[in-house]
Amino acid sequence: MERLRTQHWLSKIPLVLIGSVSIFGANPSGAQEATLENILSLASEYVDQYQQDLGSVIAEEHYLQVTDGTKSRRLVSDLLVFSMPGEQEPWLVFRDVISVNGTPVEDRLQRLEDLFRESPIITGPLRRRLIMESARYNIGGISRNMNVPTMALQLLAASDQHRVLFTKKRDRKIDGIAVWEIEFEEHTAPALIKDGRGGNLFSYGTVWIEPTTGRVIQTEFRAKDEVAELEIQMRVKYQSDERLGILVPETMTERYKVRLRPLTFSPFARRNLEVNCEAKYSNFRRFEVQVDIDVNVPPNP
Repeated sequence: MERLRTQHWLSKIPLVLIGSVSIFGANPSGAQEATLENILSLASEYVDQYQQDLGSVIAEEHYLQVTDGTKSRRLVSDLLVFSMPGEQEPWLVFRDVISVNGTPVEDRLQRLEDLFRESPIITGPLRRRLIMESARYNIGGISRNMNVPTMALQLLAASDQHRVLFTKKRDRKIDGIAVWEIEFEEHTAPALIKDGRGGNLFSYGTVWIEPTTGRVIQTEFRAKDEVAELEIQMRVKYQSDERLGILVPETMTERYKVRLRPLTFSPFARRNLEVNCEAKYSNFRRFEVQVDIDVNVPPNP
C-alpha cells in the first residue's frame, strides 16, 4: 500500500493510500442530457476505460521539489504505469529516477535488475519495493510515496462514486474546452487515504469534466489531518497526446504543509514545514516489456 509519512521532531504520521487508478484514456459516448448524474456516469465509464487501455504506458517526468523555499531537488525520471487487473489498487506507478540535479543515478540499472532478478511477476513484496523505490529521492521532512498523477480519478470510478458527494459549482472553459466544475467530498469509509492511526482521512476537492464525453480535464485533490496538523493539495492538468490518441497528464503540482511539534514545550519552537513540487510530463509511449502480475497479493505483515 502506498504510504505518506510525515517525519518531524516528535512523531511519524503515515497516511495510507488504499486505492489509486490511473491515467488517461478516451471513451467517446453518445450525447446525453447534461445532468450531474449522467455526467458522473460518463466519467465513470471514462475512468474504467483507463484501467483497460493504460496498463503499459511510460512517460518522461521532470520533477522539481522545494522544501521551506530553500532546499530544492530536480529529478528526471521515466514514469511507468503497470496494470493490476482484478485488484483493489488496479494500477501501480513506478518512478524510475534517471538523474538527480543533473547527475546520473549510478546504480539505476543495477537497482532495476535487482528488483526483477528473481521473477518478472509483480508480487506483493515486489510491489512494496517498487513503491519505496519510487519515493527514494523525495526531499523534505514530509516523507511521501503517493506523489503520482493518478490520485483523484479513483473517486470517479464506478466502484467508488457511491462513497462521494458531488456538487456542480459552475460551467467553465479550460484551454477552450467547455467543462463542468464539480466539487467532491468523501463521506463513507473506506477513505482513499488512512492516517497513521488507522482512521479514515476523507478527501475533498474539485474535478473539471467535459460534459459531452466524461473526459477529465483537470483534478484537484485535498486532504487534511487535524490531529497531525497536516494539509495536502495535489492538482493535475491533462492535455491531448496525438501519438496515443488520449489525454495524458501535462503537469502535477503538490503542496504539503505540516505544523511541527518539537520535543520542548516552548510555544516559540513550533513552526510550519512546507514542501512544494511541480512535475511536467512528456514523451508518452507504450513499453513492450513482458511483466506478469500476481493478483493474489499477500497482506502486509
